[in-house]
Amino acid sequence: MREDAPVSSQPLLPPGPQAPCDLERLDDKLQHIHALWRQYGDCFRVPAVSRDCDTIVVNDPDWVRRVLVSNHRNYTKGVGIERVRVLLGNGLMASEGERWRRQRRLLQAGFHKPRIEAFFAIYYHQALQVADRCNDAARRGDPVNITALASETTLLAVLQSLFSEDLERVQQAQGVNPFKMVSEESNRDLQFAVRFRALGKLVQQVIDWRRAEQRFPPDLLSHCLQARDKRSGEPMSDRQLVDEVLTLVVAGHETTAASLSWLWYLLALHPQVFDKVAAEARALAPGAAPDWRTLESMQWISWAIREALRLYPPGWLYTRRAIAADRFGDYQVPAGSDVFICSWLLHRHPAFWEQPEAFRPERFSPQQAQRRHAYCYVPFSAGPRHCIGESFAMAEMMIHLAVLAARLRPLAVEPRDVALEAEVNLRPSQPLYVTFSADG
Repeated sequence: MREDAPVSSQPLLPPGPQAPCDLERLDDKLQHIHALWRQYGDCFRVPAVSRDCDTIVVNDPDWVRRVLVSNHRNYTKGVGIERVRVLLGNGLMASEGERWRRQRRLLQAGFHKPRIEAFFAIYYHQALQVADRCNDAARRGDPVNITALASETTLLAVLQSLFSEDLERVQQAQGVNPFKMVSEESNRDLQFAVRFRALGKLVQQVIDWRRAEQRFPPDLLSHCLQARDKRSGEPMSDRQLVDEVLTLVVAGHETTAASLSWLWYLLALHPQVFDKVAAEARALAPGAAPDWRTLESMQWISWAIREALRLYPPGWLYTRRAIAADRFGDYQVPAGSDVFICSWLLHRHPAFWEQPEAFRPERFSPQQAQRRHAYCYVPFSAGPRHCIGESFAMAEMMIHLAVLAARLRPLAVEPRDVALEAEVNLRPSQPLYVTFSADG
């Protein structure tokens, strides 16, 4: 239903089950939400057990736009934000109100395209290393744990983009890369949060080095150190700096790692799509890190990544809480309601996607994309809280795919149901393996 469509004068509560349930605490939350959507439609209400408010799940792009864009000031971060704060402090992902607006302004320039282009050499070098490892495995005939490999390379890419030469300095001082725990441990429980927060001392140490030495290499940490609020002229406090850096480590790694893992699995299942991706990669054949113009000329590489993000969006659930009462068409949203937007369902909605379960990258061609509702595809969220790192992540994934597809070929695998782990991010519950051949 369109946001401006005529509505009844007496809005109703959305339909839904009578039995209370905390959707976010279920082990099978994705399947449960899917079943409720099939039963009750694009807006349904579930009474909560441990909260005083109901959960309202919306799966209509007009209402998604209302929550994330046109009426976004009526919504704060919702269920799950407390867990994020335990892990990441009060950084950009968890902060609200004026604090969030100030931090967003301070960080925004660091993610403009000219600044991100300075990191393309990092992405390119990481992709070459991954290609070498996959080539070695191909010669032996060994399958590659693409989930673990994607996690390792994306972590190194974000760490080098943050710390540049100081990453090696930290590793020498510690005798190991202390941030490896982020890629080696999948649990995001309280024990992990305590250990991860302890890395803040190392971040502070690097900050102190740079200030003492008056050394500010062109990386994300230097941008954070040198950023000044346009209104007050004040820099970030040290606590803010540490929170933002730790946020960038996690946010810049986990979503991209999960996306690359799904991408290679899907390309192995669809060799005809891979042929088009590989032909484009070989035609471009960058012998060095590409620039933005080269990336923007990539069609099938970009479409394949976007289609993987459609089918398996890492940010599968966006949660908000209504400050004041709102209205979705004929349905009322009481003040204090938790509103869930399930991008996994939205991206598979048959009203907006033909053959929604199929892997068809060509649906992201300009001709097809312009016919779709702008808010039926939100892998990086939308509105003011749209992911600040979208260009960073897309550039990294495109360079990775272009380098590997020109050199390696994923061998076709038997289609199988992959169990999903729908927690903070959408990941396969078990690692995905892909076998490569070295014939490109």
